[in-house]
Amino acid sequence: MAPPKKINKESKKFQKGKKKKKNKNNTTAPVDNTAVDCEWWDIFWKKNSPVSDVLPDEEEEFKHFFRVSKSTFEYICSLVKENLISRPPSGLINIEGRLLSVEKQVAIALRRLASGESQVSVGASFGVGQSTVSQVTWRFIEAMEERATHHLKWPDSNQTQRIKSGFEASSKLPNCCGAIDATHIVMTLPAVETSDDWCDQTNNYSMFVQGVVDSDSRFLDIVTGWPGGMPISRLMKFSGFYKLCESGERLNGNVGLLSDGEDIREYIVGGNSYPLLPWLITPFIGDDLSDSMLEFNRALETARSAAVKAFSELKGGWRILNKVMWRPDKRKLPSIILVCCLLHNIIIDCGDKLHPDVGLSGHHDSDYKGVICKQVDPVGNRIRENLAKHLLISKDKALCS
Repeated sequence: MAPPKKINKESKKFQKGKKKKKNKNNTTAPVDNTAVDCEWWDIFWKKNSPVSDVLPDEEEEFKHFFRVSKSTFEYICSLVKENLISRPPSGLINIEGRLLSVEKQVAIALRRLASGESQVSVGASFGVGQSTVSQVTWRFIEAMEERATHHLKWPDSNQTQRIKSGFEASSKLPNCCGAIDATHIVMTLPAVETSDDWCDQTNNYSMFVQGVVDSDSRFLDIVTGWPGGMPISRLMKFSGFYKLCESGERLNGNVGLLSDGEDIREYIVGGNSYPLLPWLITPFIGDDLSDSMLEFNRALETARSAAVKAFSELKGGWRILNKVMWRPDKRKLPSIILVCCLLHNIIIDCGDKLHPDVGLSGHHDSDYKGVICKQVDPVGNRIRENLAKHLLISKDKALCS
């Protein structure tokens, strides 16, 4: 190490009297927290829109990239704005040396979730680095968890009545309050984290997501974080939803009346991978089913398709969930899944629609075959038979009228 230079007294006096010059090159432009950034989209669109002789529809292009309309985008920004401007990290600076606006942060996060592209690729499309995309996306997820959970909650009595009417109109099943289904989020794991629990039937490492949806394919309840190697019936029994239904705290509303005068309680419908319970009705199984049983199965499949559609749109719209996730943090992945479900619901709540080319063309879990659950509750079986009889009577009345 070089020895320190000696400074004489005169030199010290000279230095004291000297005024320090400000380094203008190191200043960072402040952010006006009340201002709305209107430039980021023009810059992004010019850089990323496809080259074509036909001028693309700007609104449709916006929805293609971010899955939401501009008005829904503004609403999402209003939800998370306070969180994103309260503690801005010093690293969130763009190439002009300015802190990223709320709008650009939300756009980066939505693009990452919607495309499932790498952080490097998403960053390049916005002119920021990989670490910025990582920071921005996680800050957005935390903000949505805090500010947007009112978009995913169990319905009140008025909302439940609307849901019942929706299912009865589409499937003829009375007093149905929802449809349940589950899907796998496939991922790679480092060797130290692999185990048979996380290895599913197709030899993928995956995490389960289970959801109950309404007649508009809107999520009412989700559970996630559990290994994809467990049976769906077991997944359900670990959920808070199961415990609430078993204790009578959910699906305990108004009792309906069937064609033959029998009472029908509130219930949801599910596939053969779920147990038949008093509040969870599943299809008849067997090779020798009666006409009324087959008719019931068709009606139940129509109602259950609301859940299939919800997961197909969830994984098609937010492609980060449909791609093989590279070594995700299993403690953070449930938060990413929750926020994608919230965004799915916000699109519906805002009267928005997904761009037509983003939904999955096939089943959300096309590589997986459900394991049939043989658990049959006697009360649930009687309710199912009563529903099948009701559908047959209703069909006969319709033919005679």
